[in-house]
Amino acid sequence: MPAAAHQALALILVSKLYRKRLARDVTEPYSEYIKSDRIRERSVENRRERGRKMLSGTQGEHYDLDELFNDLNAKYFSRKLAKPALSWSARKTYRILGHHDSTHDAIIISRSLDSIETPRYVIEYVLYHEMLHVHHPTVHHNGRRYNHTPAFRRDEERFECFHQAERWIEQNVRRLKRAVKKKAR
Repeated sequence: MPAAAHQALALILVSKLYRKRLARDVTEPYSEYIKSDRIRERSVENRRERGRKMLSGTQGEHYDLDELFNDLNAKYFSRKLAKPALSWSARKTYRILGHHDSTHDAIIISRSLDSIETPRYVIEYVLYHEMLHVHHPTVHHNGRRYNHTPAFRRDEERFECFHQAERWIEQNVRRLKRAVKKKAR
């Protein structure tokens, strides 16, 4: 780390101890250093080496993520999207229905959706959304991350049941929340 970034980091840490704000020009050397491509890539490598992803499998009680991925890949990506690790989440969740972990090349879908009450198109939509994260990787610009670019949003609306799935999720989030809380008791 360059000396200027070291000095800025020291000032940042001391200011936190004393709960004082620092001027941006004081913190800028450290901010620029950690936003650099080299440091971001190193951070990803460290997470990949030290971290691990818990996968519970693709076969749920009602839906198979492998089957859904293959269908969506054929329909929307001409079978060209490389298949990441797929899994249902370890626990039922209602806030995060799916996520793509680029570090571990995995897509995790919330187990709360693996229900006879959940229409197939809803799970397909959530999985399709996560597949778009593989197709449209995160863009880094001036130290900021952009996950949902305009191209991502355009492709997301190509899903044939887009509005119907969005509406179902909005109307059923309370039921999903109750199911999660009931299970926690």
